[in-house]
Amino acid sequence: MSALIAGAVVAQTTPWLGPGRKYTSIERMQIERLRAVHADRLGYQIQRKRVSLATGYNEYRAVLHAHAEDAAHTGGTRPEMLAAAKRAGVSIVMLTDHVRPERDFINDSWRGMRDGVLFIPGAEDQGFLSFPTKSIKGIETRKREQYIETVRSGGGNIFLSHVEERFDWPTDQLDGLEIYNHHTDVKNEGAFNLWLQVALTDPVRLPQLVATLNEFPEEVFGAQQDYLTDIIAKWDRDAQQHRLTGVAANDCHHNQVFTVTAIDDSTVEVGYITSKPTTTQVTADKVPGVAALVKGKKPGELIARLDFDPYERSLRYVSTHILSHELSETAVRDALRHGHAFVAHDWLCDSTGFAFVAAEDAKTVAIMGDEVKLGGASTLIAATPVNCTMKLIRNGEVIQTTNTNRLSFDVKATGVYRIEAWLDVDAEQRPWIYSNPIYVR
Repeated sequence: MSALIAGAVVAQTTPWLGPGRKYTSIERMQIERLRAVHADRLGYQIQRKRVSLATGYNEYRAVLHAHAEDAAHTGGTRPEMLAAAKRAGVSIVMLTDHVRPERDFINDSWRGMRDGVLFIPGAEDQGFLSFPTKSIKGIETRKREQYIETVRSGGGNIFLSHVEERFDWPTDQLDGLEIYNHHTDVKNEGAFNLWLQVALTDPVRLPQLVATLNEFPEEVFGAQQDYLTDIIAKWDRDAQQHRLTGVAANDCHHNQVFTVTAIDDSTVEVGYITSKPTTTQVTADKVPGVAALVKGKKPGELIARLDFDPYERSLRYVSTHILSHELSETAVRDALRHGHAFVAHDWLCDSTGFAFVAAEDAKTVAIMGDEVKLGGASTLIAATPVNCTMKLIRNGEVIQTTNTNRLSFDVKATGVYRIEAWLDVDAEQRPWIYSNPIYVR
């Protein structure tokens, strides 16, 4: 599920701040913090320049791990997602239905081009994002290896999902794994979840929260963004053994919609969708602020509605950019299999044009996901649309860091090389772009 609230509410007195972070998620929700983030985002958009480093491929923005009309806790529809994809500049939506025995997630879903957006059906199933090329309904697979083989048969794709629950799972038979999952990112946000729960019944904080969400919707949605250190470390370790494509998981459902409704002169009902549609009645004897919330309200009158994750906002938040010669299912599957892609938090700044290549005599000979021989490509080059903190990583270790929009590195050793780009946003470093590796053998 998508999650602004994920799982149980657990108070945290000293939340751990990840790499680059200066503020907790609650501090990031302060109006001055949101305003500063907004200003920095606008600044980057103004500074953007066309990247001159060519890959020889077209670039398509894709969303993997997307839910619509597939479970009680999914609040959005496929037509709603299509309209949002067009507004967000998303060209590819790879659906990942929750499996229901009565339904075929391949044949009963959307497939092919719809109004300029390519849909590829799939499922979130048995710990994976599964995209078989044909229906696998009714095929029994008792072992994990059998399931993987069934999905990949005939050119299907499969990625390890929710890696935080499966650090010990092997990846050698997979196309890749989620290196960022929005739900994963917010699982440990107990303090923030408690803060939000209290705000929904506070007569002062609730209208402030409504106004903040209306004024800074993207900044509120991105307030919990982190660098998922342990998952990135697994990717780096496993990629040293075999090629492994990193993808982003939006995990969008359009289900983080909260309502506060007057019941009587001393009771409100808080409604939301998380793991299932839920309503809770809160009375003034338990929360004194409720009396002020319902004052002058008629029974059944809506006091507030907060829609945190409409599809367009979710789709803009993070993307998997795919490099391919054409927009077709076959070409997209092939690009993901070969790692011709990068992940970007486009809500911070549009990453379109980012390139990471291996070159020989100034001529590109390989792109992300490719293998090259040591000596066959002497230089690695990366370029971004704006200046950023660019990190070149070899076998999981940072070997070069510089503030630039173009990095060159003369290769002297074999290894798995990839790029991370970070942006300075409100005195914090936020992860922006993750390239897939170039493998120097």
